[in-house]
Amino acid sequence: MSTTTPTAGEPANASRGAASSILASVLFGIISVISGSLPGVSSGEATAWRIVFVVLAVAAALSPSERRRRLLAQLRRIVRSPRLVLIVCLGAGILWLQLWVFVWAPANHRTQDVALGYFLLPLVMVLVGRVFFGDRLTGWQRAAVVLAAAGVAAELIMTRSIGWPVLLVAGLYPVYFGLRRWFDLDRLEVFLLETTLLLVPSIALILIGATGPAAVDRGATWLPLLVMAALSGVAMLLYILASQLLTLGLFGLLGYVEPVLLLAAAVVLGERLAPADALVYGPIALALALLGIGTWRAAGRRDGERRRRS
Repeated sequence: MSTTTPTAGEPANASRGAASSILASVLFGIISVISGSLPGVSSGEATAWRIVFVVLAVAAALSPSERRRRLLAQLRRIVRSPRLVLIVCLGAGILWLQLWVFVWAPANHRTQDVALGYFLLPLVMVLVGRVFFGDRLTGWQRAAVVLAAAGVAAELIMTRSIGWPVLLVAGLYPVYFGLRRWFDLDRLEVFLLETTLLLVPSIALILIGATGPAAVDRGATWLPLLVMAALSGVAMLLYILASQLLTLGLFGLLGYVEPVLLLAAAVVLGERLAPADALVYGPIALALALLGIGTWRAAGRRDGERRRRS
C-alpha cells in the first residue's frame, strides 16, 4: 500500500471519488428517512450513536500497520502545533453540529431547510475551491453551476428567508473542508482524531439515553437506531474519501445528489412540496444532467487516450 496521499483531481482518483460521493449521498438519504422515525431517541443521542459507528468504520479502514504509523505521525505533527490543535478541535465541533442537524431536522419537520443548505453547499464549495485553491472548472461544470445557482436563487426569492439550518450546513461545511485542505489535514487519519475527540461526550449521551425514562418504551426502536448509526459510519467514510480524491469544485457539484435525496426523504416523511418548487428543482436536475454528461465525456476521452497509447 502506498504511503502517498491521493492527489485530488487525477482521472483515476476522480472516478473513485465520484463513486464514493454518490454512494455516500444515497446512504445519507436513507439515514434521513430512518432519523424521522426514532421515537424516544433524542437528536443528541442519535448523533452520539452516529459518532461511535463513524469512529469504528474509520478505525477499521486504518487497521493495517502502515496506516497506524501514519496515524501516529499525524498525531505527533498536530500536538506540536497549537494552531493545528485548534483547527482539529474546531473541525470536531463542526462535525458534531453537522451530524446533529442531520438527525434533528427530520424529527422536527425541517428536512427541507437542511436540503436547501445542501443545495447551497456545492456553490459555496465551488467558490472556495476557485478562490482559495485555484480549482479549474470545465465548460460543463460551469454550466452546471449557473443552472444550480438559478435554482437556488428561485428558492431564496420564493421563501424570502434563510433558516438557521441552511446557514449551518452551507456556511460551516466549506470552512471545515477548506481548513482541512489548506493546512494539509485532508486525511482519514486526521478525521479519526477529530471524531475520537467526540467519543467521550457521545458515550455520555448514550448512557443517559439508555438509562432515562424514554428508554423503557423504546422496544423496536433499537434496531433502526443501530442500522442508522452503522450506515452513518460507512457514509461518512465514503464522504471523506471523496473529499480527498476530488477537487473542491467537483466535490461540491456532486454534492447536489444528496439534497435531491434529502428532498425525497422529506416527502416520505410527510413534508409537502408546492408546484412552484419545480422552479427550484428543475434547474438543479438539469445541472446534475450536465454534470453527468461532462463526466461521461471526460471518461470517454481518457479511455480513447489510453487505447491510443497502447
